[in-house]
Amino acid sequence: MKMLVEEAVNRIKAAGRGTGKDWAVDRVIDFLNTALLQVSALLAANKYPPIVQTIELEDGDDLPENYLYSCGTYPIRITNGKVEFLDDSMETIRFRYFKNIGKVIKTSDNMPFTNDAINEVVIKGAVLLALNENAVQIGQDAQLVTALQQAVAGGLAGGLATE
Repeated sequence: MKMLVEEAVNRIKAAGRGTGKDWAVDRVIDFLNTALLQVSALLAANKYPPIVQTIELEDGDDLPENYLYSCGTYPIRITNGKVEFLDDSMETIRFRYFKNIGKVIKTSDNMPFTNDAINEVVIKGAVLLALNENAVQIGQDAQLVTALQQAVAGGLAGGLATE
């Protein structure tokens, strides 16, 4: 069963209790969406298969909105989000890319990942972002990125390899 955004929001808000933080739901969803993008990028960097998408492209097509980067090398040039074929004899190309998992809008949405372990990493990332929001020390931002990288790497080693 997929986790609802509401559960994630409640857990993030609970993490702020006792710190004097009481974020509005919309702000918590912002933290959640930032964490989803960060985790998607880290999973893509670790070549996580479930976030690979395959599409057919034609010369002049726009890249998909959820595009992070391509899986492999293709005879195309990408400029300002548009695809240009380098081989004029091609009509279409089957293109594989790593995708951003997407955003959540409201608390009744499902979390985009079906894997509970990945959702835990996303929630942890959102909590770190939320607690770090008013921090002045730049070192905390570096620690945040390191903590997310370690969580993803640990999760991949611990069996996130299936979605």
